[in-house]
Amino acid sequence: METISGIYLRVSTEDQHPENQIADLKKLADALHCKVFETYVDRESGQYSDRKEFQRMINDAEAGKFKILFIWALDRFSREGIKATLTHIERLKDVGVAIKSYQESWLDTSNEGIWQLLVAVMSWAAKEELKRFKERSMAGKRTMLNAGRLIGCTPPYGRKYIKRDREKGVDGRFERNEAEIEIINKIYKWYLELESIFLVAKRLYDMGIKARNGKFFHASTVRKILTSESNIGNFYYGKSRACEAKYHIHKVRKYKLSGRKKNPKSEYKLIKIEPIIDEAIFREVQNVIKKRGRKDMRIRQSKYEFLCQGLVRCIYCGRIYGTKIQNKHYQLYACPQRRFSNFNDPFCKARSISSRKLDGEVWNYVKGLIENEKLIKEKIKFSKDRREKDKVSNQKRCDILINEKSLIKNKKNKLFELYSETQISEATKQDIKNKLKDFEDREASLDNQILENKKKMTDFYNMEVLETEIERICNIYRGKLNNPDFELKRYITRRWVEEINILKDGSVVIKMKVPFELPDNIIKGEQNIHCIRRARKDNL
Repeated sequence: METISGIYLRVSTEDQHPENQIADLKKLADALHCKVFETYVDRESGQYSDRKEFQRMINDAEAGKFKILFIWALDRFSREGIKATLTHIERLKDVGVAIKSYQESWLDTSNEGIWQLLVAVMSWAAKEELKRFKERSMAGKRTMLNAGRLIGCTPPYGRKYIKRDREKGVDGRFERNEAEIEIINKIYKWYLELESIFLVAKRLYDMGIKARNGKFFHASTVRKILTSESNIGNFYYGKSRACEAKYHIHKVRKYKLSGRKKNPKSEYKLIKIEPIIDEAIFREVQNVIKKRGRKDMRIRQSKYEFLCQGLVRCIYCGRIYGTKIQNKHYQLYACPQRRFSNFNDPFCKARSISSRKLDGEVWNYVKGLIENEKLIKEKIKFSKDRREKDKVSNQKRCDILINEKSLIKNKKNKLFELYSETQISEATKQDIKNKLKDFEDREASLDNQILENKKKMTDFYNMEVLETEIERICNIYRGKLNNPDFELKRYITRRWVEEINILKDGSVVIKMKVPFELPDNIIKGEQNIHCIRRARKDNL
């Protein structure tokens, strides 16, 4: 019986080709009577483990899709150092996957021996080699910059970068991009005329002029072009350096130094290039930007009061409604995309609404709820009864989904047996792989549906405790409702209203929440526990 195996290879760049290595590893697999299930090839540095094919290989190994992993060499497997490399090998070994190396015959984790010690030594050597390579590379770049020579980079707007020709001994250089230079000249001319970055971006949009990426110019892009010194021949390297970012969306990230920190201008490396804008025009534009940035030119805090600002969400594009003053006194809420806050998104047809009508309706509704806690209790009881009523049907639905997932798992096991025990063609193998992928996608979808159904079956809080807490909260707020000023009104509204939607017919949906665990001083922030969503429609 043949053993199912996998092949993992890594090359550092797209220009390198691993075909010869793949052929050698397949011959090794045939010699050991192993059938290759999948070949995983990464084209990036081995310094980090967050490689796409590497992670796919680990996931397939943990799913039991193969029992032996063939690699070309240890440094092709990982350059992360001793601890990380041993962790990856032990992780594969724990799920019953052995590693065999083509270059290092001693690396065979299926046999006990001194391979742990040798792996530690080789991993340290690979990491040190990568470290020295980085140091040599950075030293070479610094030498080129000190000599006033360009190194590879993203060219500024208005130029194209021509790579260095090593054979001819020609350095990299910038060339003029006449189409982009024409747009730059228009931007400078229009800004001196309009003195507004947004109006310049709006004119570019009206004329159908797009940026290098094929999208319309954003106001921030226009500002970068207006303030870039590369337009007068000063191109700087080293304006920022890599650092560890303060906030990260993902706990596990590929690069630790994923943030940027600005360097002082004294550390910039200046490279002189051909200017494309007259320096007098550039300085005039900078003076206008500086003048408009003065404190006396900035927009002052609005004297108008909007109670629901930040709570109204568009039902079409999902943006938060902004505020607008029309005819010097008429206040209203409107979706910002009605005025194209982003020129790359379609115009939003959401309705606008008078702030006087919406603020009054929302405040009266919130005030009425606080003054009548019985209404809140009724709505919570109604939600509880409806959830109890749907609990049986949700349980049946959950059981059906679990059974379907079990059937898919059995089908996957039969496909694995077919793949390993039967002599089949390459085309059939590929069909089996595609079918397995479809099953995995379906399993993931079923897991999400099962999780949603279990959430719907979650029991409510103890009703007696809940009602007592509601009475306490309403009493706290009720004492603050006598002649409240605008700030207190806005605070109470934000504590009790979760979201407001304006429907197509002009009616309003108010989604409510009950703020639990309030201290006596309600002006301080508290933690919210959402237990009620009340929707109300009123034509305004």
